[in-house]
Amino acid sequence: MAVIRSWDVKVFSTALKRPFVTALGRKTDTCNVGLTLTLADGTKGYGEASASLALAHLTPADLAQRLKSLARAAVGRDAAQARALAERAWLRHGDAPPAAAAFECALLDAWTRSQGLTLAAYFGGACTEIETDITLSAWDPQATGRAAKEAAGEGFRRFKVKVRGDFAADFERLRIAATSCRAARLLIDGNQGLTLASALKLTEACLKQGWPVDLLEQPLPKTDWKGMAALTRRCPVPVAADEMVHSPQDALRVAGSRAASVINIKVAKSGLWRALEIMAIARAAGLKLMIGCMAETAEGLAPSVHLALGTGLFSFVDLDSDHLLIGRKARSWKRRGARLSLR
Repeated sequence: MAVIRSWDVKVFSTALKRPFVTALGRKTDTCNVGLTLTLADGTKGYGEASASLALAHLTPADLAQRLKSLARAAVGRDAAQARALAERAWLRHGDAPPAAAAFECALLDAWTRSQGLTLAAYFGGACTEIETDITLSAWDPQATGRAAKEAAGEGFRRFKVKVRGDFAADFERLRIAATSCRAARLLIDGNQGLTLASALKLTEACLKQGWPVDLLEQPLPKTDWKGMAALTRRCPVPVAADEMVHSPQDALRVAGSRAASVINIKVAKSGLWRALEIMAIARAAGLKLMIGCMAETAEGLAPSVHLALGTGLFSFVDLDSDHLLIGRKARSWKRRGARLSLR
């Protein structure tokens, strides 16, 4: 048995290298909550809940209290029952997805380590390396130019550009990203801040300039299912659902209504096993997959990196939170610019 012996919950802040600015707000650091579960043999598993602009009502203090409650109840249980324990966590704390997901990640991390497995191997071991994009926030042109040039020098080729609904400013930011290197490709992230008309106008303007746009991510409010479906029909590039998909049920609704052609999975929204269910639904419906993140540190991002490497099923990879933060490296994976692989 892999009995859970003890736990530790820590609330900590980490500064961003540059302010993170989207249609939802602005932040200069992130306050996250880390959970470490220790098994009887000394094996440790880690999960991390990140405070985010998209779920601003979930404070670090609230996330910490939920994780403490879940950890206390898990002491003495067998980590081999990780999925059952995780399902109970979602039943109790499904209204706080980052907490339930962090608990699930810590459980599965501890159990796989105790079995001599990496999470990537547990998920299938499909890839040895993946390439991620880099996020350019809704900064002024000078800041965008500096960040794009730096990222291009580090080997990034896909630039996910945050837009806020100001056509002139958004277009200029996209122009800078598109011309930052010869191989540059664009992903436009609206964070629910656009309208159907403005989303189409901006995308078509970029394509008219000959800039390669690979994706338009959640441009409309997460409750605007009809608008997203209409946009998906009319948009010349794939449209991704992000904030509107937290569960397999949400994914089924996207598939049935064709409210998007891509689903963005974030472990902090759905956990690992529910992410697998969402992936299965998307694949059955002919939808492409994206994997994203909140503001996890390198160690907190590990489950997402392992999920992407293990399954090899993501057409779009947006795992750059550690690169945007000032912090330490992870113990189980490594980054070389845009390239992510196991250690």
